[in-house]
Amino acid sequence: MKYYEGRFSGKRAVVTGASAGIGKAAALRLAKEGARVGLISWAKEELEGVAHQITTEGGVAIPLFADVSNEDQISKAIDTAAKAWGGLDIVVSNAGIELPFEDNTTDAVPFSVWQKIVNVNLTGQFLSCKYGLRHLLAAGGGAVVMVASPCGEKGFCFKEHAYTASKGGVMSLMKVMALDYIAHNIRVNAVIPGMIDTPMNAHVMSDPELLKMWTSTIPIKRAGTADETAAVILFLLSDEAAYVVGSAWAVDGGQLAG
Repeated sequence: MKYYEGRFSGKRAVVTGASAGIGKAAALRLAKEGARVGLISWAKEELEGVAHQITTEGGVAIPLFADVSNEDQISKAIDTAAKAWGGLDIVVSNAGIELPFEDNTTDAVPFSVWQKIVNVNLTGQFLSCKYGLRHLLAAGGGAVVMVASPCGEKGFCFKEHAYTASKGGVMSLMKVMALDYIAHNIRVNAVIPGMIDTPMNAHVMSDPELLKMWTSTIPIKRAGTADETAAVILFLLSDEAAYVVGSAWAVDGGQLAG
């Protein structure tokens, strides 16, 4: 991968959940197109690997270790990136978890599991945006992309009520932020990844029968890739999407169209 002057030359970005999956793919593509990228994750070894991959190819990246659900940690991580580069222009709020073997129906899900999922998926996105937006406001504008889920739109994530609720909250937060911040030249949008081949979905991708069941519900009849999702994230962050505000772009092979 060669790094070069591109759509994001001179831009300063932070990406949460950048150690793997969609976050990693988005960070690599941003760096390839000229952005300086603050990589945020709690997975230290994996995050350092992503930073090494970017810097050895001539890109600029800082690994920032933080749990997005911990306000002190995420605020310090984002502030560190902003201090290093004199501000921020881009926030990719991606970090999330899914606990399919612990999550359950409302009457059965343990409260501790509910709290853990909501703390990362919803509170973590709120905190990432809270501290990222402060720097975008100071810079006079920018772009935010949040990562949602089809489960937040339709209730087909059976027995995953905490996950579904957390992602529905992300969608609502995105919409109200989009309307409140556009007056400050900040565009807020979301992507809705469907069945994507990432570590989060390893339990599906590694089970032929389960994978067959899931892909049968997808019009395109296959799982998507992290890079396909990252391509849409980058479009939404770019000047090419200057008139796109408060929108949720499905990257799901047509799943939500039915």
